Amino acid sequence: MFVNQVAFNNPISRMQAIGTDTRPEKAVVDLKGNPLIRPRTGGMYQPVRYELPAGTILFRFVGQGTPIKNAVTGGWWVEQSQFQIISNFSQKMGIGVALAARLLCCVPPEWSDMGLLIRVKVQEPLLAYRGLGNSVSTPAKDSLGNVEMTAHNDIAARQLYKLFIPGLFDYAKRTPDRKLPGEMVVENQWPIKKEEANKGWLYLKQS
Repeated sequence: MFVNQVAFNNPISRMQAIGTDTRPEKAVVDLKGNPLIRPRTGGMYQPVRYELPAGTILFRFVGQGTPIKNAVTGGWWVEQSQFQIISNFSQKMGIGVALAARLLCCVPPEWSDMGLLIRVKVQEPLLAYRGLGNSVSTPAKDSLGNVEMTAHNDIAARQLYKLFIPGLFDYAKRTPDRKLPGEMVVENQWPIKKEEANKGWLYLKQS
């Protein structure tokens, strides 16, 4: 039994993995309040079931100032092999690793300032969805059109497999006596200046 087996089996988890906004207030509903359309952007293509054994190393970028306990309960992660792709892209393009992650993972500034990078080790086996990242179209901060980010999965050097691990937040709520959720141990963390995460960023909008 995996720690997050129940959450993984919930159909909502797969919806979230493909980028569906499952928040009730975001859905277009019928006269009886039943969801008709849910907004969708980002996420991943054709997510598949993926097992994370104990000892797996994972990386995650979160917003600056995010408490570590909150950071480790988020759903989106990359494995060590995929983080190496980000690092290689960073060096090749002469940009910061946070901006490289922003471009390859399709994370617009509207979603995160990428101000903190954490590295964790999985302590208890977990289930995840794994798939190539999808393109993003989301309203810009100035509300003048949408920010467009394209996932270049047709270019081998830019293909990046992402992980979506459901249920971490719920598991943490069930273990309030622990300082951190028991399924992960934080090995390191690196604060990143806001300008480093955005230096070289170019807005592409669609009005």
